[in-house]
Amino acid sequence: MAKQKLLLVDGHALAFRAFYALPELNAPDGTPTNAVLGFVNMLLKVLNDEKPTHVAVVFDAKGETFRHQAYREYKAGRQPAPDAFKVQLPLIKELVALLGLPLLEIEGVEADDVIASAALRAASSGVEASILTADKDLMQVLAPGIRVIRPSKGVSDFKVYDAETFTEEYGFPPRAFVDYLALVGDKVDNVPGVPGIGDKRASSLLREYGSVEGIFEHLDELPSSLKEKIKPLRDRILESRGLAKLEADLPVEVESFLPKEPDIEGLKALCRKLGLKKLAERLKIEIDDPKKSEERSVATEPAPQNSSIDELAGEDELVIAWQGEGAYPKRFAVKRLLISSRDGRHFFIESPSKGWPSQALGGLRSSKFYLWGYKEFCQALGELTVPCDRIWDVKVGHYLLHPDMPDHGLKTSGGLMPVTLLEQSSAVWHVKEAQEAELGDGTLRKLMIEIDQPLSPVLAEMEAYGLAVDRKALEDLAGELVVRIKEVEASIARMAGTEINLNSPKQVGWLLFEKLGLPPTKRTKTGYSTDVTVLEELSKLDTELSEVPKKLLEHRELSKLLSGFAQAILRAIDRESGCVHSTFDHTSTGTGRLSSRDPNIQNIPAYGENAFTLRKAFVPHTPDRVFVAGDYSQIELRVLAHLSKEERLSEAFSAGRDIHAETASWVFGVAGDAVTPELRRLAKMINFGLLYGMSPFGLSQRLGIARSEAQRIMERYFQALPKVKDYLERSFEEAKARGYTLSIFGRRRPLGEVSTTEGRGADAMRRVAINTPIQSSAADIAKLAMIEFSRRAERLSGEARMVLQIHDSIVCECNGRSADEVEEALKETMESAVKLDVPIRAQMKRGGSLAEV
Repeated sequence: MAKQKLLLVDGHALAFRAFYALPELNAPDGTPTNAVLGFVNMLLKVLNDEKPTHVAVVFDAKGETFRHQAYREYKAGRQPAPDAFKVQLPLIKELVALLGLPLLEIEGVEADDVIASAALRAASSGVEASILTADKDLMQVLAPGIRVIRPSKGVSDFKVYDAETFTEEYGFPPRAFVDYLALVGDKVDNVPGVPGIGDKRASSLLREYGSVEGIFEHLDELPSSLKEKIKPLRDRILESRGLAKLEADLPVEVESFLPKEPDIEGLKALCRKLGLKKLAERLKIEIDDPKKSEERSVATEPAPQNSSIDELAGEDELVIAWQGEGAYPKRFAVKRLLISSRDGRHFFIESPSKGWPSQALGGLRSSKFYLWGYKEFCQALGELTVPCDRIWDVKVGHYLLHPDMPDHGLKTSGGLMPVTLLEQSSAVWHVKEAQEAELGDGTLRKLMIEIDQPLSPVLAEMEAYGLAVDRKALEDLAGELVVRIKEVEASIARMAGTEINLNSPKQVGWLLFEKLGLPPTKRTKTGYSTDVTVLEELSKLDTELSEVPKKLLEHRELSKLLSGFAQAILRAIDRESGCVHSTFDHTSTGTGRLSSRDPNIQNIPAYGENAFTLRKAFVPHTPDRVFVAGDYSQIELRVLAHLSKEERLSEAFSAGRDIHAETASWVFGVAGDAVTPELRRLAKMINFGLLYGMSPFGLSQRLGIARSEAQRIMERYFQALPKVKDYLERSFEEAKARGYTLSIFGRRRPLGEVSTTEGRGADAMRRVAINTPIQSSAADIAKLAMIEFSRRAERLSGEARMVLQIHDSIVCECNGRSADEVEEALKETMESAVKLDVPIRAQMKRGGSLAEV
């Protein structure tokens, strides 16, 4: 009988490694896939090499662990994962399940604890255990019968450790690795070490004395400087070791980790959706070639003669299944259309002539239509044919029920992506019936009818109209940025005495902390951290070398402007229209805010000389037109005043006073006329920081003050506004009790899904519970204004068109001679979108470029 072998996979750690090891890759629909591909390539290679009999892929569960309870600052300050990573994690888990591999998550503990427990239990029963991880913490588990496999280069090379090879490399046995972490600390998890003790000194001490207890017993033998560092921190060292030590006695059943047969059809569908052709080849499965899939789709559609369109005219309910073709959004059109009744009658047409679908659907005046992707369908038709009140968009329905899920794609009853229009039609019927029961007749249904679906044709029209760009101005800016980037690179090389790749974090870390000897302030799992916060700290040092991190910050800003904006926008300009036709998505954020992509014009920088030049390149379509913009004034704070019923806030807003100056007066104890611009700036940061659930630590970081002072500021703030504090606490507790947040309009955000986008832990959950109702309410106010202004614009002169919704602003374009009329209408619409306990105000601007509004 073959010897049993167990492979334990550290899911999150391996996914992060894959995400940062591979360049940006995207599926045909734009979904990032580099982490998915890198993860599965590493997993398949090790599976092939090790040939385990038992496998478990372990992920961190949602919520706090015992370490958070023991040490409140555990993992505090950790930067949130990039959005491009977050959307891939559910796909990775789906792929693991389709491969037939057991997937494990246990609440209250981390994946490392589960893996350590499983490995030790397996080894004790004679099963060889191998751990595939990119995390060094699992080195402490090494023992007879247990190995650790770590990626050493990219996603194809690995280094295998056992207890012997570990001891050779580190100079002490694996059991002392927790002592090592207690001495050097763990910047990633915010576990403190001993200042002044690095890797070499810690290894030397453990090689000599074996453990931290051994070091404590021989303190008198140490040099006085080292003794003075260690002795006063004895308790903290032991606490850090406790945090680093893995919980290895969890009740895991290794016998249950038996792989199943892979789901070939599911793998086909996922590989097809994500465009992973090479992965499909590696798995020895065939996914349809797009041309073959198209042929199959045509061959299996019902013939046009199946039913006439007139036969369906009396139906109360019909499904529209459709397929588009061409580049979205500008050249997108309906390629195939299938209209189906509940009793199985179909009307099908292929490559309809322009305007025909609109005529056909217009004749079905008494029917309600169910479909997937109302916005996209409006775009494909080129006009609003079916009013929103006769539409049920199952994509919007899924989003309202599951706003934090990254994918709102249509699935068949078997969980697969439909290929033919018949499959799509059947899937829509199935999903619609389930959604109708879940949405009911309450606030979510009302949101669907009054906000989310009516917004779809508005966004489709904005996408089609586009935002005009002065190509020459943008090309000039790109050229200037290239020159300035080279100048900064040369300046850094002169100061540092060497040239490196400034886009390589590893080389930048070497330059700053090894060659120049600047003090490292934070580490990642792969080495020195060189993120913005680190560079900003280094820039404040009282040394000539601080100029290097300052220049590095400038280099990053210029590089981001060049590649992320100037060049990206130039590539996106439509040569026929001279515009960028961004895709506006109202089903992609947990809060209900809009997002844009291809290109992302909502994140265009707002401040600085370069940002001004960039925004100046966005112009009206013709010289006789102008931009008219309305910007909601402190809308989130006004929503807070409404929700909290705080009289002080409400009275200040009702009287039209400067709320940030008022806050400065309350918090800093100065008269209103004594509030300086600096105090007002600090008050503004406090207002919005606390609005987003910021902790005293976060506020101290933001204001650059001691945590104790930040704590006092928070106390004074809530003393001045007690009902705000009551509301924030109540909002959190009620959200926990319900299981979801609730906005003014009834928009929900299930807390159970938040971890996929916001990270784990009580602090993250608290931030979401506090801020989401406010942010969602503000977003829906803007949406209501957009919907109403779209209706009013038809009656205005000057061909007014909305072109952009960015942050709290709505930007329109119209003929210059009609600007007064359009500005008045936009202002009135924005300020009357909803009635709150405090007045809503919008500040109006107009100009010949985005820089002017």
